[in-house]
Amino acid sequence: MTSSLAVPFDEAVSLAGRHFEGDWFTLDPAVLDEFDHATYTDQNTHQFADVYPDGLVEGFHLLALLDHLSNPLIRLTGASVGGWNYGFDRIRFVSPVRVTEAIRLVGTVAQVVPRPGGAYRLLLDCAIEIQGRDKPAMVAQWWVHWDITEES
Repeated sequence: MTSSLAVPFDEAVSLAGRHFEGDWFTLDPAVLDEFDHATYTDQNTHQFADVYPDGLVEGFHLLALLDHLSNPLIRLTGASVGGWNYGFDRIRFVSPVRVTEAIRLVGTVAQVVPRPGGAYRLLLDCAIEIQGRDKPAMVAQWWVHWDITEES
């Protein structure tokens, strides 16, 4: 069940401590091949074929999915807002993800830090969960910078 957050831009600090949870999502195997090719990791894609015959999702592919998985879950309204990756304090790839497994993003807005000029920096405690498993695929402490790109 999706649990998304949406608040007016000037109330962004009210997001601190709030939980978000996305829908289950399954990757298209063709897109996995494109990611492997684009990142020059396609030479390793069959490295574990005997253990994982249906294939694995590369850890950095999971990391790259954070934007796609988080964008519908945390929104600021009342202004045209641009969000930028600011960095990570911690990333751990905890469990392998098979190509056929569904994943989802869950997390908490750990901090909202007002910045000069009306911008905000958010720390998101994130986990990409794997459907039917106790251990997540990945956990991350992710900093995102939000700023108004133009008034609505």
